[in-house]
Amino acid sequence: MILIAHRLKPRVVEALRLALPNERIELAERPDPADPRLREAEILVAVGSALTEEVLGACPKVRWLHSVSAGVESVPFHLIRARGLLLTNARGAHGKQMAEQILGMMISFTRGLHHNVRRQMEHRWDRGYRLGELSGRHLVILGAGSIGREVARKAKAFDMRVTGVRRNPAPMPNFDAVVGMESLDDVLPEADFLVILTPLTPQTHHLVGAARLARMKPSAFLINFARGDVIDEAALIQALREGRIRGAGLDVFHEEPLPADSPLWDMENVLISPHNGGWTPLHDDRFLEIFLANHRAYRAGERMPTLVDLDAHY
Repeated sequence: MILIAHRLKPRVVEALRLALPNERIELAERPDPADPRLREAEILVAVGSALTEEVLGACPKVRWLHSVSAGVESVPFHLIRARGLLLTNARGAHGKQMAEQILGMMISFTRGLHHNVRRQMEHRWDRGYRLGELSGRHLVILGAGSIGREVARKAKAFDMRVTGVRRNPAPMPNFDAVVGMESLDDVLPEADFLVILTPLTPQTHHLVGAARLARMKPSAFLINFARGDVIDEAALIQALREGRIRGAGLDVFHEEPLPADSPLWDMENVLISPHNGGWTPLHDDRFLEIFLANHRAYRAGERMPTLVDLDAHY
């Protein structure tokens, strides 16, 4: 039995049932350990943060867990590994919309759109913002995975130079260079934009802290669409206050929702979005495509396309 413990659009549920006529599919809004259907589920679908030890303890027959989110940093990896369970995620479902939002922030910073909106609200004609352009600028993508590939593809339309940083470097389309994590400190001083997309793991916690922010040039912008704790937020606030980087576009934070007393809200050189970079009206359609591809591989005993590496945590 497949238990979809996540709200999906009715037409997507119907498409799922049509595609899998031999599967029993049950629906819930979220996984509830008291739900007796958990005890029968072979396949459980939910947002990654809902796949808790308590939920897994209520699923004695489960063999495959599918996260409708790409981030799975909070799942109980030790328990999943001990039980020999398969874990897949929504890798690949967020590239287009997140790349658009990231490029939108980059354009806003170079053309001063955020500055213009703030002055518009004050009825002020102010041409004091120092304008620039994306053409010829150097974009460094930290965590050059599926989303990073789409960001690079779109950035090339703006004639940017693109460097990717990833654990396993190899040539990639639309990247001028791809380097290993050990070269991060070498490329940071060259970045006009640093876009952070790496998963949050024990190895990437506070990966960008005071020392690495100090390596960036004062004219550079940092954009984080990964997880808040990939950055040392206190160090970032200090760097922004002191003008050691020019600005930051942030979709994720150490604490969410971002507390009302966070100094980030009032900074002129900060753009904030409420962790909605991955949202799109097409989210459920992309979930369906990814889930069905994984399901075909699962039933065939083949490697699943978005299988999570339990050691790497992504």
